[in-house]
Amino acid sequence: MQRWKRRGTWVRLGGLFACYLLLPALTRAAIRLVNASDLGMMAFILLLFIAFPLITVALAAWDGIWEGFTVLWTFLPLLFFIAPMLIFYNESALIYGIAYSLLAVTANKIGSLFHSKPHNTNSLRES
Repeated sequence: MQRWKRRGTWVRLGGLFACYLLLPALTRAAIRLVNASDLGMMAFILLLFIAFPLITVALAAWDGIWEGFTVLWTFLPLLFFIAPMLIFYNESALIYGIAYSLLAVTANKIGSLFHSKPHNTNSLRES
């Protein structure tokens, strides 16, 4: 149960949630400043297909390298994507949240392969 108490994983997951909410909000604000609705649709599609997957994979792999594998990356990216999906997109974007969760689990598992486990110094070494 010690794994759930580590702050690093929760900080990275909080960063993921912040990115899911802030990037579409900033994109929408920039679109209103420029008054270009055609560019707006393209920007939101780029967020869905490029920015969100890259951010999700990077944070999940980073967490896997530093903390090891955790099950939190299986369902929290989908859960975090529900709020921006309802605010900025429509219900048909739910499939992207599922895809982000699959990417996150895969990246976290691959990152955990590079996780260096601490050595136990309490047990005596046999010669």
